[in-house]
Amino acid sequence: MRRFLVVFRSLLKINLRDKAALFWGFAFPIGLILLYGTIWGGQDFNGVSAMTWLTVGVVVLNIMASGFIGDATWLTQMRAQGILLRVQAAPLPRAVLVAAYGAVRLVIVLIQAAAIVLVAMLVFGAKFSLSGVALAFVIALGGAAVFILLGQAIAALAPSTGASMAIGQCIYFPLMFLSNLFIPIESLPAWLYGIARWNPAYMLVDLMRPVMVAVPAQQASWLNLLGLLLYGLLGIMIAARFFRWEPKR
Repeated sequence: MRRFLVVFRSLLKINLRDKAALFWGFAFPIGLILLYGTIWGGQDFNGVSAMTWLTVGVVVLNIMASGFIGDATWLTQMRAQGILLRVQAAPLPRAVLVAAYGAVRLVIVLIQAAAIVLVAMLVFGAKFSLSGVALAFVIALGGAAVFILLGQAIAALAPSTGASMAIGQCIYFPLMFLSNLFIPIESLPAWLYGIARWNPAYMLVDLMRPVMVAVPAQQASWLNLLGLLLYGLLGIMIAARFFRWEPKR
């Protein structure tokens, strides 16, 4: 446990020192909430407050961005700078490093999620039950772990930081519109809906929205949980198979 805490504190300091990344990690999702609240703050979506419905989408969008772009880019950058190679030389079990790294990223994502929900409540009067938010954050914790693993898979496959960012963005931007985050997925063509409902962001928001907003899920909860579990396993397998401590020469 002592080794874990030492590594956790070190990795947390590295993250907090990157002021630009830290700023945009909060500014982007909170800016989205402010934008959506200004446009749709007093409206309803199918009898549900627009702000409560959209807030869950912003939380999941931020989790997805943290994994596909933030996490993947950060790992490849650490590899390019030789930080991972120096860590490898330390007398430290890999399991401790991975656990501490994952814990740091999860803490940051959950703090961002709390900030998003608080802004929606304080500025636009979005209403959530305490029990609903607590359960949703437990679900978000598991979902964030899945996206962190997928981000590690991207970092393992990408040859450089630029490539990692490009791959992450190519996955992230289409899923913004295909995951029921802000645009009701029922408006998609039937063939596209049939594909879109199997992506991890859709599954996560379909688990979180019913407990936070009290709207019916689009598909069975066990199916969403199983899908996220399979995506997490896929991320683990790819990351374990292709992970490198140093950049390709």
